[in-house]
Amino acid sequence: MGKKELHYFGKDLMSKTRPSEQEYLEYFQGANGAKIVGDASVWYLFSETAAKEIKEFAPGARILIMLRNPLIVIHSLHSQHLYDGNEDVLDFETALGLDEERKKGNHLPDSVGYTRLPPYKDSVLFSAQVKRYVDVFGKENVRIILYEDFITNTEKVVSETLEFLGVKTKFQIDYHVINANKRIKWFYLHRVIKRPPLKLKKMVRVMLPFRSVRHFIMFNLLKWNIKKGKRDEMDPELNRKLKTFFRQDIDSLGKMIGKDLSGWVE
Repeated sequence: MGKKELHYFGKDLMSKTRPSEQEYLEYFQGANGAKIVGDASVWYLFSETAAKEIKEFAPGARILIMLRNPLIVIHSLHSQHLYDGNEDVLDFETALGLDEERKKGNHLPDSVGYTRLPPYKDSVLFSAQVKRYVDVFGKENVRIILYEDFITNTEKVVSETLEFLGVKTKFQIDYHVINANKRIKWFYLHRVIKRPPLKLKKMVRVMLPFRSVRHFIMFNLLKWNIKKGKRDEMDPELNRKLKTFFRQDIDSLGKMIGKDLSGWVE
């Protein structure tokens, strides 16, 4: 596997950190003739161009898509954007309500990785996104995994996925939770660490001329300011509205992949 979230494909994503082709290929230099190499980048699904770009680059590629209830995904996405410094609105419902204005270029947060982040609700309208990959690669080359199935029967899902990829299925895997939800103690301290003002950066460089010392202090401040814990529950009325909003798309997705997804909006 290459480094996660390389996002080389998807030219419509307006990424600030997209690697060049040479840089991208360097991440796979250690493959040493491996049968399968992989790229795990979540925004390829949202991108309108990534599927065709991947097909052109690697015609024989096989696609893995893991889907989760969109209501849970966008709530989690807001938390992740706050952690990454890509969101400056603490309240989830308020940030969600800015989707349409942000499409027009208004109220845009300072984004670390993107010129403009995908809107929250649009990013989890999965039916059209999945259809793009099925249309480009063919149903037989696209494996859809539901997150709930992965959690309840991890070994079975992993084994079937390895079989789909045509690699060995019989070996020991260490299953453990990674990237648990992170809660920020002092949001504005976190913002300063992630997005320090230019004047502050200059002042700190004068006071602490050694880069290694600056990084050590910032890393430990960041670590101290983060704790793991459950995300706050979504407001029940907002939850009801979102279920209504996503119901049709979820129904279309369920019919497309042959799964009953009605539990996502019950």
